Amino acid sequence: MDPILLLSTLLLLAFGLLGVGVAEPDLLPNHLLRIALALVALALGFVLPPEKLLRHARLLLLATLGLLLLVLFVGNGPGGVRRWLDLGPLNFQPSELAKVALVFYLASFVGRKGNDYPIVGAAALVGLTAGLVLVEPDFATALFLVTLGALLFILAGVPWRRLIMVSLAGALALAPFSGVYLARFRYVSERFTSFLDYLQGEANPTQTAYQVLQAQKALVLAGPFGQGPSGNLPHLPEAHNDMVFASVVFATGWLGGLMVLLLYFLLFARGLSLALRLPGPLGLVALGLTLDLTLQAALNIGVTVGFLPVTGVPLPLVSYGGSSLLVSGFAVGVMMRLAREAPRKGVQPWSS
Repeated sequence: MDPILLLSTLLLLAFGLLGVGVAEPDLLPNHLLRIALALVALALGFVLPPEKLLRHARLLLLATLGLLLLVLFVGNGPGGVRRWLDLGPLNFQPSELAKVALVFYLASFVGRKGNDYPIVGAAALVGLTAGLVLVEPDFATALFLVTLGALLFILAGVPWRRLIMVSLAGALALAPFSGVYLARFRYVSERFTSFLDYLQGEANPTQTAYQVLQAQKALVLAGPFGQGPSGNLPHLPEAHNDMVFASVVFATGWLGGLMVLLLYFLLFARGLSLALRLPGPLGLVALGLTLDLTLQAALNIGVTVGFLPVTGVPLPLVSYGGSSLLVSGFAVGVMMRLAREAPRKGVQPWSS
């Protein structure tokens, strides 16, 4: 068991407790339950052999596609969107599972076919997964899935000629529908417009710009050492979820925020070390899960400090979202299992 991975995860979960506690104290019991489920998911990821997950990666992705299709018919969510499946005490978001499913599928695909093999079929599955998420609608997560898939293809060594051709084909296929999509789901363009208004310092900020301004106010008021868990957090929409980093910093101070950044850097460093020690399909799994966790963290924190438009991407292992906690815990568990097995694995070239 990798002590650095485990300690980083537990500390991030603890910071999440502080962030949710200062933002929405009434949600603490539910958040504790979600953390417990995340730890169960971590244990499951550690127990399951990663080779078996790779062998069944296609089945895992197909099951995820089925859930993404199901959520479009029977799902629920705020404002008429369909993103969650009601499972009683927990609303499960299949798009979170899609991130891990894609990592295993692409690692399995490149491991079986080699990195100089036509990727049209695999890219089409990435596009289908992102497309189903796009119509929920969840533009940010769909874009994240496409980005994650592209990065995995690049890092696996797929030739640029294949990547460029597939990208052009995908862009040409989507272009005719972009106007219809943006007209139907105006929130996508409105978020970018609000971000531009924020950058230009508009006197009457929109709701999303107001959210960022309030998050920055909380960051400034935090000071070096924070206001503690009982501090009076300024009004901040989604302070327990999308903007939880601001809540964490408000409670723990700038030093606490630096600690959170350090913990994500440790996750990134350990994942990169695993990928270098396992350069075959297992190494790509380690790299993909690392990118999944740390890229989401970078996006979330970038939004909070005002570098990026509001995306709705949660902060892994910290935000209140139950689906994100479950899947992130499972991802860390898989990485810990890979860390345990890494010394026993030799260098594995891509199979053909």
